[in-house]
Amino acid sequence: MSNKTEGVKLLVQDVLVTFSEPYGVDIILEVRQAIENNVDWHRRYQELSDELSNGVVNQWIGKYVKAETGLDDLRVASAKGKSYTKLGRA
Repeated sequence: MSNKTEGVKLLVQDVLVTFSEPYGVDIILEVRQAIENNVDWHRRYQELSDELSNGVVNQWIGKYVKAETGLDDLRVASAKGKSYTKLGRA
């Protein structure tokens, strides 16, 4: 891979194609939930976490979702004790 987080980017791209546009403000949370609920995606997430750490993978999931959707940061929110950024058009 050309960079250490390329696998995270590919995972995010694979998950995002299953969502319809326009994306909701909770798209980062929705992508994370989709990964948790899909056996293949969760396996890939675990492999990436083993290589990079959970914190790094989660941070880059948010960055890649934002980049791939072209949305802007609105505010920080939390769900199940984890924080994420709500995205939308500023």
